Amino acid sequence: MFPTNHKTIFVLDHTPYFGISSDNPIDFDVTKSRGPGYVPLPPICKSLWTCSVEAAVEYCRIVWDLFPEGKLVRFVVSDAAAHILNTWAVTQQNLTHILNGLCLVGPVRRGAGGDVVGLCAAIESLGEPSPIQASRPPAERHFQNRGRIICITSARDDDSIRSLAEIALNTLVQQNKKASAIQPPTTADASTSTQTLVVHYCHLVIINVTPEKAETRVNNQPLTEMGGGLMGVEVIVCRASALANLLGRLVLPHYRLATTTVTGIPMKEEQNASSSANYDVEIIHSAEAHAGLRASQTAAEASESVVLRWWTPRGAEGGAGGCNGPLWRVTPADVASRPSACLVNFLLNGRSVTLEVPTRKGGCRSASHVLAAQGGELWIGALGGRTPYDDPPALSEGAGGRVTDYRIKEFGALMQQNKLHPLKGSGANARARSKLQRHTTYWPLTISSTLIFNLGSVMDPLTRLVVQENLTDEEVDSCRGVLLSLLGMESRHEFPASQLPSNLRGKSSGRREEQWRQVWGELEALIRAHSASPAHRALLRTLLECKSHNHSSEGESSRATVIRATTDSPLSPVGAGNGNSNDVWAPRNALDALLGAPRPPRRPDFAGRMAAGNRVATLYPHLQQDVETTN
Repeated sequence: MFPTNHKTIFVLDHTPYFGISSDNPIDFDVTKSRGPGYVPLPPICKSLWTCSVEAAVEYCRIVWDLFPEGKLVRFVVSDAAAHILNTWAVTQQNLTHILNGLCLVGPVRRGAGGDVVGLCAAIESLGEPSPIQASRPPAERHFQNRGRIICITSARDDDSIRSLAEIALNTLVQQNKKASAIQPPTTADASTSTQTLVVHYCHLVIINVTPEKAETRVNNQPLTEMGGGLMGVEVIVCRASALANLLGRLVLPHYRLATTTVTGIPMKEEQNASSSANYDVEIIHSAEAHAGLRASQTAAEASESVVLRWWTPRGAEGGAGGCNGPLWRVTPADVASRPSACLVNFLLNGRSVTLEVPTRKGGCRSASHVLAAQGGELWIGALGGRTPYDDPPALSEGAGGRVTDYRIKEFGALMQQNKLHPLKGSGANARARSKLQRHTTYWPLTISSTLIFNLGSVMDPLTRLVVQENLTDEEVDSCRGVLLSLLGMESRHEFPASQLPSNLRGKSSGRREEQWRQVWGELEALIRAHSASPAHRALLRTLLECKSHNHSSEGESSRATVIRATTDSPLSPVGAGNGNSNDVWAPRNALDALLGAPRPPRRPDFAGRMAAGNRVATLYPHLQQDVETTN
C-alpha cells in the first residue's frame, strides 16, 4: 500500500567541514568586451554545503513536479543539533517552505557537531504517520511502514561509514521496540493521538561528498541488507561538482521514472532572431510511458534516455485529445536552460508536440507520443502505434513484392461499400457476407491486370450499376447500350486505347482481337459474379449474345492464345484460352492461388496393407513359402 518512496528524508551535514570549497571553479566574469586596463573577475567555487543544498532541492523539485500528492519529502539539517525543516503535512511539501527553512538555518558556522544526531532524528521521523496513514482507522493500520533516508555527509574511511550505519540500525531497532510497546489508542482518542508507527524497512543511502581535488578512503558499496532485512544500506562516493547529476540519476529508480530526449526542436537564435537552430531537451516522466518502446529492457537500458524526434505533422490537432491512453506528468531535467524554458512556454501557450521514433532514411515515420499542457501542467501520452496522420507505408515493400500499381482508390471505395453496421433481424450477417462475396468474386488488384476498369467513360455506367443488388429496367437498358456500343467498336475493328492510362498504352501487347477477347472475358466474369437477380441474368444473356456475334467456334479454335497481364504480383491472372467458349478470363484471387499451388505427390500405400484390408498386414508373406519350397 505504501512503497518505500512514500516517505523520503534528506539529512544534510551542516558541520564546519561542509563550509570548505568544492575546488570546482566557475567563471563568474561573463563580460565579452574587455577594454584596456580591464581586470577580469576571478572564478568562484561553491562550498560543499551549497552543492548539497542545490542537489537536494533539485531532487525535490522533480518529485513534487511529477507527484503533487502521495510522495512526501522531509529535510533534517544536522550540526550540533537536528534542525527539522518541515513535517509530513501537505502544506509544508513545497520548495518555498524548504528554502525559507534553509535561510533560517544559515551558512555553515564553526562549532562541533556531526551527522549522527540528524540521522537519529530522521529515523524517528519515519515512525511518524503521514496524513494518509493517520487517516486510517486503528483497525486498518496493519500496513507496511517503509521509507528512505538520503544522508549527504563526508566520512574519513569505510569504518566510519560502517559505524554510522550501525548507529542508524540500533536507533531503528530501539524505536521499533518502543512503538510496539505502546498500546494502540482507542477509537475515541485516535484522532488526537500521535502514535508512533513501526518502521518495517528503511533504505539508507549514504552519499560521501568530497572536494574536487581531495582524496578519499571511502569506497562505493552496493545495497547491503542489515538487521535481517530491516535496513538496506547503500554507499556512494561523489565529488561535489557531480552531486546534482548523481541525485538526478538516483531519482529515476527511486520513483520508477524515465527520461526522454526530445531532439530536433526548432528554436530561433537569441542573438539573431531571423535564424533558427535545432536543440535537444531532456524531460523526466513515469517509466510507464516507455512501455510500448521498451517491452523488455535491462537495468542499464532503463537508465538511458529514449531519443524521440520533434515532429508536428500537418493536420495534427492541438492538445492531448488524440491520445486515448493514460497521461503522465512531465518535468524538464534542466529547468534553468533556455531550450527547456522555450519548450515549456510553447506547451503552456496551448500548443502540442508530436514525437516520433527516429527511423532509418526512407523508412516509415511512426508517431509514438504527444506532449501537451492541460491545467497548467505538462503531460506526455503514448499514441499506441500509428496515427491517422502518419505517412502511409510504401506499397513496393509489401508482401506482394515490388508492385506499385495497386488500385488504391478503388479499394477504398470497395471498403466504403462494404462497411459492416449492426443490423437487426435474422439473416443480416448472411446478407452482408453475400454482398461481400459478390463484390470480391471478381475484383482486379492491380491496374495492369484489367482493361474494363481502365476504359473510363466507355464502360460507364455498366461497371457502376452492375455491382448493385437489383437493377431497374432503365438501368438494364443503359447497360445494354454499353454492350452494344462495344460490339459496334469491335465490328469496326476499333479499340478505345485513348481511354487507357498513359503507362498502359504502350504495354497493350498482342493483337486487337486479343484485347477484345480480354474485355469480353472480364465483362462476363464481372456480370456472372453479380448475377443473383433476374435483371442481372437478363444482362448476362445479352452479353453472351454480343460475345458470340463476332466470335464463332472456328474463330475461337484458331485463336487459342493465352492472355496474361504483365505484373509482378503473385496474384497474376492465369491464361484463359483453351478453345472453350465457356471459359472466363479473370485474374486469380488469393484462394485460387492457394488451392492451385502444386502439392507433392502422395506415395502409394503399402501393397500388403491394401491386400489385408481390415486385418493386420503380414510383412513378406511369401518369404516363408520360398524357404519351404527350397527345403
